[in-house]
Amino acid sequence: MSAVARKTKEQISYNMSRVCNRNTALEIIFRDELNRRGLTTYRRNDKSVFGKPDFVFAARKIAVFCDSEFWHGYDWGTAKGEIKSNRDFWIPKIERNMARDKEVNDKLKSDGWTVLRFWGKRIKDDVIGCVDEVENFLRIYPKAPYRTIDLCAGIGGIRCGFEWVGGFTNVLSAETDKYACMTYEHLFGENPNNDVMSEAFKKIVDNTPYDILLAGFPCQTFSRVGLGEGFENETKGKIFFHIAEIIRRTRPSAVLLENVDHLVTRDNGGTFRIIIETLETDLKYKVIGVSHANDGTLNYNPKDFVRNSRNFGVPQNRPRVYIIGFDRERFKPERLSALPAMLPTGRERPLYNNLNDVLEYDVEPKYYMASGYLQTLIRHRKRQESKGYGFGYRIVNEPGIENPVANTLLATGGSGRERNLIYDPREGIAGTKIKGKKTPLNDKGIRVMTPTEWGKLQGFINYAFTDEDGNEGFSFPDGVSDVQKYKQFGNSVTIPAIEEMARFMSSCFKKLCEPDEGTEVSLP
Repeated sequence: MSAVARKTKEQISYNMSRVCNRNTALEIIFRDELNRRGLTTYRRNDKSVFGKPDFVFAARKIAVFCDSEFWHGYDWGTAKGEIKSNRDFWIPKIERNMARDKEVNDKLKSDGWTVLRFWGKRIKDDVIGCVDEVENFLRIYPKAPYRTIDLCAGIGGIRCGFEWVGGFTNVLSAETDKYACMTYEHLFGENPNNDVMSEAFKKIVDNTPYDILLAGFPCQTFSRVGLGEGFENETKGKIFFHIAEIIRRTRPSAVLLENVDHLVTRDNGGTFRIIIETLETDLKYKVIGVSHANDGTLNYNPKDFVRNSRNFGVPQNRPRVYIIGFDRERFKPERLSALPAMLPTGRERPLYNNLNDVLEYDVEPKYYMASGYLQTLIRHRKRQESKGYGFGYRIVNEPGIENPVANTLLATGGSGRERNLIYDPREGIAGTKIKGKKTPLNDKGIRVMTPTEWGKLQGFINYAFTDEDGNEGFSFPDGVSDVQKYKQFGNSVTIPAIEEMARFMSSCFKKLCEPDEGTEVSLP
């Protein structure tokens, strides 16, 4: 019998190169347990991460390696002596693997990663315990003050509502409108000039530790007064998907999104369904108001996401959609299922009894309508009424209205003001000629609301920036036109409504993060 020829180093090296390093038995065992628990936001063998970990939870910077004992030198002092053949190849090979493992560990840890390595035998004998360790890192609970990022920030209404509650601090903002950025910087001392659609900004978010993503993403493409392009709009319509990408990349503990109420009915509910499915199914967030049927179908009533500002302390009929979600990967399923099924419906103590408490008197004559323009509005309304339509101007505090309420403040200029005309007769106004108006002021005492009144209706003035002594802290930068003031207030949110959403989220965090029975864990 002839002797079996020994393989050369080159032959062995070639055979090694052909060994499949993906979907090994160890990885499959580990993967199946992760999937069973719903911990599915990992990437496999991610080449973009140094060392190409077997499982990467990129948003949490957790790298998991499943190491076989032979290849990675388990108990090397003993194992080294047990190698009987080709020692001149295997010993240097495995020691290089061990050195490489240390290099990978050191590099990842220096970059802020958590590195978890599990030996193959342990995975086979106790995969539940192994995945428990991974889950413990994934479920690190946030602690107050919760860090927020303020996207599509406008002039900071959402941020302000959260900070007003206390226990929240903003760490990053994004807004592209240059005039809104000026006001934001004036109010908060920081310029939010960032574009959520840019890769440069997304990388900034990647490297910004935070807990809650806040976004009043643009409503124009979903609004009744807009073109109705929805997601088809290549700029503002696509921003939601850029926000979703940021959520996917950074996995905040929670999200709050705000938009117009028409969002839930547009395209027979199709647009809203895409948003809910993206959050619930794709991103794995528990959305308040959504439940899962046994077959996986998402159950929800779109109307449950609509809340009206008039129920939150201000006399403004302003229905808006609020979407709040919590990270299923971070919080335990039994705690998520115990959260309230509905969003807050209102505020106990109103800021104002009705619109009369908001209105100013003895306003500048420029806010009174020119007689010619008022007659134009009257004729337009009559034409609309003859057709059976309800379009046209509205005098929201006409005599006889017991508890007047403003219509929705819009950022579209004239229409926003014409739907909220004020009856405010005053001596010496009728017939007055004002620069910039083609005809004298009207004799019916009709004026538009002032920017200050709009600011009150949104909670910016006489509330959110007012100190304990009653000193008003809100102001615009010097030189801001009335046109911009109306636009910025109309584009913003109702701060008292946001405040209640922030209180709700704070209470949810306490329920989600409370210690398990028999453990001592400090509450946020």
